[in-house]
Amino acid sequence: MENERDLLEKSPVRPGDASGEPGEEGEKIEKIEKIEKIEQAKESESGEEAETIEESRPRIFVAVPIGEPAAETLFDWAVSTYGAGRFRRWTDVRDYHLTLKFLGDVESGNIAAIEAALREGFARETPFALHLQGAGTFGLPEAPRVLFAEPTEGSGALGRLAAAAEAALAPLGFAPEKRSFRAHLTLARKYAPGQDNFEPSRLRTAPAVPAGTVDRAVLYRTRMHRRPMYERIAEFPLGGR
Repeated sequence: MENERDLLEKSPVRPGDASGEPGEEGEKIEKIEKIEKIEQAKESESGEEAETIEESRPRIFVAVPIGEPAAETLFDWAVSTYGAGRFRRWTDVRDYHLTLKFLGDVESGNIAAIEAALREGFARETPFALHLQGAGTFGLPEAPRVLFAEPTEGSGALGRLAAAAEAALAPLGFAPEKRSFRAHLTLARKYAPGQDNFEPSRLRTAPAVPAGTVDRAVLYRTRMHRRPMYERIAEFPLGGR
């Protein structure tokens, strides 16, 4: 899988590049490098112990993945609008997704049954178009804990997928979510205000982003301290195709 810097190097020439002006690609690379340094400075050194736990009780969730073209557009907007250092954790574009159901830490021996239940549940659903427009936050308005993008077209269908996941997993002992489902794509976490408070008015500048057709859901496992952090362990075509 290519990393963000590889993707930037392969992107088309932008206005200004041909004339010898700095252009946008160099700025993107600098932003990526700054984000990586910020996150590396905060990583734990207990990686081996964490990996042992992850193998026996992986942390898993069900989600709809977002393609890299749409993910890059949202990432570029968020970093250019708020600055690379304004959030402590930025989601890797390869990890962009819309969570349908969080299952938590499960015994590895139970994953086969989970996969079978989800495959049957999603086989009754149908593909749909997805369009992302608008952004929001969770937490304090002046220092939010989460910055997210949200869907317009496709939000109802995502709700139906979430309900299908709940119904499929209930017989296996997974409790239903206590809060109402709200589809959102986490862009960043933990605002670090410094001298400035977060500016909610800038959320209105979020771009409208077509995200193609959703034709599958994915079961992911979390790999802490890795980039990307989420590993696909099973895919479930909608309609059972």
